[in-house]
Order: sequence, then structure tokens, then C-alpha cells
Amino acid sequence: MAAEEVSVNLGDATPRRLLVGWANGQDAWVRQITAETILSRQAPSDALLDAAYTTFLAEKGLGDGEAPEVPKLELVATDAAEEETLELVSLASIEGVNALAADQELGFDPELTVLFGQNGSGKTGYARILKRISAVRTAEDILPNAHTAYLDSPPSPSATIQYRLSGMDSSVMWKDESGLAPFTRLSVFDASAVSLHVDSDLGYVYTPAELALFGHVAAGLQGIQQRIATEVKALAPGSNPLLSRFTRGTKVYPVIETLGATTDLAELDALATLPDGAEADRERLEGEIAALRSNSLDAILSSTQETVRHLNRLHGVLTTAMNFDAVVYEKARVKLQEAEGRRTEAREQLFSQDELPGPADGEWQEFIVAGDSYRQHLDREHYPTAGDKCLYCMQELSPTALNLLTRYRTFLDETLVRQVADANTEVRNSSLRFDEAELTRANEFATEQRDGEDPPVWASQACDVLAAARAAAQDTANGKPVTAGTLRESAEAVASKVGAELATARAAVQQMSEDKANAASALTGKQKELSELTARIELNRNIAAAREYVRRARRAQQLDKLSRVISSGASKQLTVQSKLASEDLVNKNFETLFAEECARLRAPQVALRFQGRSGQAQRKKAVASYKPSAVLSEGEQKVLALADFLAESRMRGTKAPLIFDDPVTSLDYRRLDEVAARIQNLAETHQVVVLTHNIMFASALMAARQNKKLRTKIYEVRDGGEAKGILAPDVEPRLDTPADLAKRINVKLQEMTSAEPVVQDALIKETYDLIRAWCEAFVEQELLQNVTQRYRKNIMMTRLSKIDSSRLDAAIAVIEPLFDRACERMTGHSHAAEYMSTKPTVSEVQEDWEKAKAARSAYIAT
Repeated sequence: MAAEEVSVNLGDATPRRLLVGWANGQDAWVRQITAETILSRQAPSDALLDAAYTTFLAEKGLGDGEAPEVPKLELVATDAAEEETLELVSLASIEGVNALAADQELGFDPELTVLFGQNGSGKTGYARILKRISAVRTAEDILPNAHTAYLDSPPSPSATIQYRLSGMDSSVMWKDESGLAPFTRLSVFDASAVSLHVDSDLGYVYTPAELALFGHVAAGLQGIQQRIATEVKALAPGSNPLLSRFTRGTKVYPVIETLGATTDLAELDALATLPDGAEADRERLEGEIAALRSNSLDAILSSTQETVRHLNRLHGVLTTAMNFDAVVYEKARVKLQEAEGRRTEAREQLFSQDELPGPADGEWQEFIVAGDSYRQHLDREHYPTAGDKCLYCMQELSPTALNLLTRYRTFLDETLVRQVADANTEVRNSSLRFDEAELTRANEFATEQRDGEDPPVWASQACDVLAAARAAAQDTANGKPVTAGTLRESAEAVASKVGAELATARAAVQQMSEDKANAASALTGKQKELSELTARIELNRNIAAAREYVRRARRAQQLDKLSRVISSGASKQLTVQSKLASEDLVNKNFETLFAEECARLRAPQVALRFQGRSGQAQRKKAVASYKPSAVLSEGEQKVLALADFLAESRMRGTKAPLIFDDPVTSLDYRRLDEVAARIQNLAETHQVVVLTHNIMFASALMAARQNKKLRTKIYEVRDGGEAKGILAPDVEPRLDTPADLAKRINVKLQEMTSAEPVVQDALIKETYDLIRAWCEAFVEQELLQNVTQRYRKNIMMTRLSKIDSSRLDAAIAVIEPLFDRACERMTGHSHAAEYMSTKPTVSEVQEDWEKAKAARSAYIAT
């Protein structure tokens, strides 16, 4: 058909008009595919695509012969290329979101993730982030921790989100944006959504991913692009398909980034050659990195640094008191008194009381000093002499006045003034002086230490010395005699003790700083080593594809460009037309899907009505002439809203995560199981995240998964006091046997014996995580013979006789204290300040594990 003229006369349905209008603006080969697709109402056959490809090559001057004449059409059809699959990978580094802890990382399962926890544990914080990034109708503003006082403005909400888009791993920093691409594809159902999906006149969140004709034509365009790659066997893809598999900063990355005709294949093969045991090395590095990330040294270091600052201040104050010499001060004080006495005597000898206007006190002395200063200002060195005038009234000085002023000059003789000034300086220099703020803070610290539960020996003595020093400082400031007694000796004795403790604290700070730096350095080195090894392993897996890419690169450019023109031109325009066409068919599509979901969930019967407002398709529901909420129970409204939500989500036809935030409130147990079964069914085709406080619902979900031998990633969300949202991961604990957990514990024990000290500490905590899980599995499966199981709502009474009650007490005596120790030492535990510096040793964890194994062996022994 490609070699002949194509003629077709088609109907005039509204979607077809859009399709035809689009096709008539494209090349002949596009019209050829569109015409045949509309006629057959099926996806283009291989024969049609081969013929259209021949037309394409002829049109572009790349084939033999001339292109056939394809007349303009009357209709058009196609749909956008299939949308990528979106998968959430992790949510971490959360700040400014309610009271959520910043150090938690929420990893998502590709199928089903369940977050279970009590009210107020922090689940809502995680849900609010997901609703915010997806810009759902019921998204809420996110507030900081309402119970924390901030000196400045509180931190803005933020988090790091890792995701996978069509197999490509990516990461983005969310900064409180509402509607962050590509997460607008998420569908979220919560309690607030019920009234919207039940009573509101709703438009459609999604435009359907495909209508049949549009999808068939889109498949035809893709078929032509596939034939481009097939026709030119040396052709490489438009973008490097391998680059997304490698991490920047590795030696492999730049080689793959520049992969092409100039690539050195010998260098490529050398990088792809792996050392023996590469996979085992990668697993070891991943474990060491995870262990290093859980380091909790910062809090201890900060506390010790603060202690050093207090001790240093106290030692400085004591040193000042120790250096005060009461004898030197007393000599200086007496010397000052004598100098002032000589000056007073000179004044009394020079002047009689009746010659002065008032008493010869300090104010009089300041008066004559001021007058003499003015004389010096006028540069009258020999004033007064006979014939001089008064500097105040400018009258000639009488002999009496001249004699008085001369005696004033004598009284102000520099020798006496200097003696008084020098004596004052000596008193000041020998006085005991403190910075009042430093003295107060030092006294507060000493008092706090003295009043503590376990006060150091120097604390009480320091308080006494500081009190004596303060009194002596006040006496010297007032020029009074000081009866310091043994102040100097007491200060010296206490300063020696405080200095010793200060040296110890400084050494501890130095050691902890080095430990912290070593941990950070070790983590950086391990991460780099892991990145390099992972990149080489990935290259080894893809070496054949890399070599093929290099071989085909040179001939790729021309046809690759044509393929990209199809994507950016015809396919993109087709997507726009597809969305317009979908508005005519979307309501019928929704009606079908809604009926299916209602049947699955046993939702009540309602009338579904469609209406258009401002060119937008809308739907509403009614029971007779009433709103559904006026007639239906809360449980019926909930399943009706779920049916509406799921039907709307399915209309998109693409795989994107579905989020359910407490979807079963108000439901009876029968409907609860039905909703759980439906969500499990969805998890087989979509990524599903469920947040709930309902243990029965969580149990029903896991049971539905177990029935199909599928696993579920479960997190218990815990309230950590000031910090919420503490995540305790537990991957279907019922499926973990004591034997399985024992193997994992033994591996950790082997790793820690040869690990570096910083890594060793982290591995010990992880081992206690596993010991805690082992205790639970042993008690559930062997001690109590599965009579009761976690998250199960039934009791297996027939297994009661299996319990060996004669050995219970012995096993409990070991397991109960061991479980308590594991809880105190596990990574997820919030440690009290007094225990933060206490670290379990390798020998302690080995001893605990030996006790556990012995208890189990004794119980199960025949």
C-alpha cells in the first residue's frame, strides 16, 4: 500500500476530527498510519508499519524511489507515548515538618509499604509531606514543631526525596513546594478526601492516558522509531542508555559519559574486569556504611565541650584570686594614706582658714587645679608676678592677692601631686579585681557542681574561695584593709584540682573530636570505595551493551535526529490532541471504572451525573434527590469515596504510587478485609503506601500478602518524646525465624571482630537490633508455639499443648533481661544522657548471644 496512492473517507466523530486535523499537518507517512488505523480501529500491523517506514525513508531522501502521494484526511487519531513509571525510593533529611525527627529515613517498598503507629506518633507528618508534593485536593499547610521555641524564624519544611522514574534513579530536595514534579502523579486518599469524593462536584485530576485510536497511532509512531534503530544497525539511541546506571565522581562515569566512536575499548574492558569476590565486597561496604551513619558521638562531644568552657572560666577566676598579694596591697594602701597626709599637711601650712572662702576640702582643691589648668592653657609660665592681672576679673593683683596665688602655685607642686597619683596607681594594681560576669558564672557553675548528686571534691571548696574572693575584691575596690587570711593558699589548692579536671576534660574533647573526624573520614572513604566498586560491577554487567554502543555510534547521528524530530514534533502535538479528545470520552470511562470499584468494595448504589462548567467535565453523586452524606452512614461514605478515588486514579492508566492515609476508619471488619484485599490487589500493579493506626487493618493487609507469598515492608512509627516519627523497620516479622536471624547475627559478629573501632561500635548496635528481633521470633514461634502471633487477630488454641511449661521459667529468665538490654542498645533507641557515653563491647554482645543460643537449645532439646 505504501507504493500506491492512499485514499480514505472517514466519519466525523469529534475525537476523530481532532485526530484528522493533527494528521493533515504531518508528513505523508503519518497520514498513511493514521488513515489505516482509523479504518481498522486496531493498532498498526507490522505490514502497515513496514510500508509506512518505506514511505518515511523515501520522504527523507533515505530510501529507493519516490514517496507515494497520500491525500489529506478528514480525521485524526493517536495518544501520547506511554507515561513513565514512577516509584518512590526514600524520604530522608526531614526538617521543619511538625515534630518529625530529622535523622529518620523512610525507605519505600516497590510494592507495599505500611506505616503503623499510635495516634500522635508522627505518621501524619509523613503523610503531609506526600500530600504536599503531590498537590492533592486535600493538601495541608505544614507547620514547624509547635512545642519548640525558636530564637529566629523556624526552619522551612524540607526533605530529600529519592525516586525512580522508568528505572532511572533520581533525587530531589523538596523545600515546601506544593506540587513538585514528578510527584504530582501520586494519588492520595485520606479522611479529608471523603467529603470531596462523596458530595462535591468534582472535575478530573487526571486526563486518561489513552483513547484507543490515539494510542494506536502513537504506537505506530513508536513503531517507525523502532524501525529507524533496526534499519541502521550501527545506530545508537538518542541518549546514552547506560549513563543513568552510574554515579558521578567515579572513574567509570566520565568514560560512560563520553561513550562514542572515540572510546578506548581497552580502557573500557579494564574497568569492567572485576576482582575476585566483588559482590561480597560490595555487601560488606554497604553494611559498614550503614553502621557508620548511625554514629551518635555529637551529643557527648557537645556536652563535654561545654564542661571545658565552665572549668576554664572557673580556673581563670581562681588563678586571679591565687595571684592576689594582700601584703603588697596593704603596703600600697598605707603609702597612699601617707602621700595624701603630706599633701594635707602642706595645704594646712600654706593657708589659714580665714584666707579661704570655704573649707579646704576636695571641691576647693578641684577649684584651684582648674584655675591652674587655665593658666597653663594661656601659656603663662611665670604667672603671677607684680603687675599681673587676675585671670578671672582682669583687675590688677594686689600684694595680698599676689601672695595668695603664689602659695596656690606652691601647693600644686608636682612632687606632691605625683606622689599621690603614684600611690593611687599602686593601690589599683595591687587590688583584687574580677570581671563581674565571669565571677558570677564561675560561682553558678561551682554551686551547680556542689549541689549535684555526685559533687566533685573541689566544688564546695571552690564556692568558699569564690565567696572570700568576692569580699576581698569589694574591700580593695573601696580602699579598705583586707583580711584575706588564707585566700591565696585556698585558691591555689582549689585551682590545682580544677586544673587537673580541666586537663582531663580537654583530653576527652580531643579524643572525641578525633573519633568524630575518623568516623567522618571513614564514612567518606567507604562511600567512595563503594561507589567505585558498584560502578565497575554495573559496567561489567553492561559491557556488551557498551561495546555495541561504541560500534554503532558513528552512524547514529542522522537517523537519531529524525527520530527526535518525531518525538518533539508529531508525538508531542498528538499528545495535545489526545487530551482534547479525552474530554468527550472521559465521563464514560470513569462511569465504567466507578462501577467496577463499587462492586469490588460493596459500595452503596448512587446516581452518577455528569455536567460541564466552563468547559470542564465534572461529576456528582446523589441518592434520590439528596447528597450521599445526608443518607449514607460514615462507613458507606468511606467505601463510596474509595471507589470514586480508585476509579479516578485508574483513569490515568499509568503506574504511579497510591497513598492511603487511615483509609478504614468507620469501617466494620468485613469491609475492612475487603478494602485490605483491594489494596493488596493494587500493590501487585502499583506501588502502594498505607499509613494506619488500625492493627487489624495492618494484619489484614499482611495476611492478604502472605496468602500470595508476598512480603510487605512495615514500619512501626514511634513517639520519641520531643521528636516524633521514629521509624522502626520490620519486614514482615512473622516470616523471620530464629534460625534465619541467627545467621544474620553470626555474620555481624564475624564482621565486627575485624572492623575499625568506629565501624565496630555501629555494628554492635545493629547486632542488638537483630538480637531483639530474634527474641521476639523465638518467643512467638518456639516458646509459645505460635499460639499467638504478632498482628494476628486469632488465637490458635489447638497449639496450647505444644508449649513446654516446665522449661518456660528458665527460658524467660534469660530472654527477658536480654530483650531489655537489646532495646537499650539498638540503633532506634533514644538513650538517656547518663547512658550516652556507655558503649557495649564486642565481648559483651558475644556473651549475650551465647546466652541466647544456650537458652534456646535448652528449651527445644528433646
